[in-house]
Amino acid sequence: MKHILESDLALFAFGPDAVSPARRAEIEAHVATCHDCQASLDFFVVAEGDLKDDDTWEQALGSETRTSLLAYGAQVATEDSEAEELLRPFIENPIQAAWTSLSTRRRYRTGGVVRKLSAAAHSVCESDPLVALTLAETAVAVAESLADDLYPAQAVHQLRGTAWKERANAQMLLGQFPEAHGSLDHAERAYRRVTHNALGLSMVALVRAAVMYEQQRLDDAMVIAQRAELGFSHLGDDKRRMDARFLRASILFEAGAAGDAATLFQEVIDYGQQIRSPLWEARGSYALANAEIDLGRLSDAAMHFHRALVTFRAIGPDPDRIATEWGIARVVLQSGRLPEAIRRLKDVAADYEKGGMVTDAALVGLDIVEALLALGRTSEITKLAQHLFSVFRKAGMLTGALSAMAYMKDAAAQARLTQHDVGKIRTFLRRAARQPALKFAPPHG
Repeated sequence: MKHILESDLALFAFGPDAVSPARRAEIEAHVATCHDCQASLDFFVVAEGDLKDDDTWEQALGSETRTSLLAYGAQVATEDSEAEELLRPFIENPIQAAWTSLSTRRRYRTGGVVRKLSAAAHSVCESDPLVALTLAETAVAVAESLADDLYPAQAVHQLRGTAWKERANAQMLLGQFPEAHGSLDHAERAYRRVTHNALGLSMVALVRAAVMYEQQRLDDAMVIAQRAELGFSHLGDDKRRMDARFLRASILFEAGAAGDAATLFQEVIDYGQQIRSPLWEARGSYALANAEIDLGRLSDAAMHFHRALVTFRAIGPDPDRIATEWGIARVVLQSGRLPEAIRRLKDVAADYEKGGMVTDAALVGLDIVEALLALGRTSEITKLAQHLFSVFRKAGMLTGALSAMAYMKDAAAQARLTQHDVGKIRTFLRRAARQPALKFAPPHG
């Protein structure tokens, strides 16, 4: 779903006259069905008194505060409309070489272009982080080319902070962790030059905590995630506060504290019910189910997975639907129904392969291998290992992951593969998904 720009939501909250009638109708229709944008709008409505307070704006805009703000709002609307037209051919083909020189062309050096590029990067980040990185890096280049005083109220620094933050998001998903921290440093410096910077700094903290989580720096990640959650709480931004709480729960789960994580995941479900958001409920239910597996409560895990699956099957996203079906298969596996588990796991692996998610397909394959080992069906393991090796090679993943698949294939063929080996390979693949340059060291020698 394409979301409304936060700049438009802020202007709409200030007063409907600040946006065009067409844009006003679009915003009203969108927030009626999008809980995320409604939450952002609610935040700006709460802040409406501050936005209309002369003390907030007079230093940057002069004494004619309301007139100046509305004039700036009209300028933003015009720039965003122009950016939509200017960038359409580029966003439809985001890998073309023209991106590299776009920031040097005068007509593209506007805040509207930065906002459009940053929003586009955000919208595709999870599905295609490489494209998101291209978009965000172009947004950064344009934002940095703008004069510091081009807009009132330090708005240029706000634009820069957002562009750098989106760059960090994409870098995190690509496993470029040192680079992501560098981008977040830039974002933080930009936001600190904005008078009212609590929201920007809290968002930087949330992304930084996520990067640390991916790096397995769990103690550091928890401290920063708590800082982000506190910042959003003070701002009254419940949606982002729950994002931070969900991250804290994920950190606890990764650290082996499944019980504590389960408590927070239940709070996420409760929040979803409170705001009537099926996606939030499904997201929390899926995560809670994984915690329940670790706690040995398989019937509870199955119940929560099935609740999540109803939503993901109905409205997606498809990767979450596949992951939930994988979770149900894991429950079946843990309960000892190995042939049924193998059947379910093969279906999940096929879905992952079809979607090009080869690392997830391999991890599902390792669950199948464990079941086949328990059943003594070693010849099938050799065939599966060969298949996974071919999948990785066909995907062009000439990394440690390919070496891990080659090791498993040879060990299975020689009937010396153990459950311990499978566990080591699983741990490596999970780490390699975050760190593509990681080298595989065979468990034996």
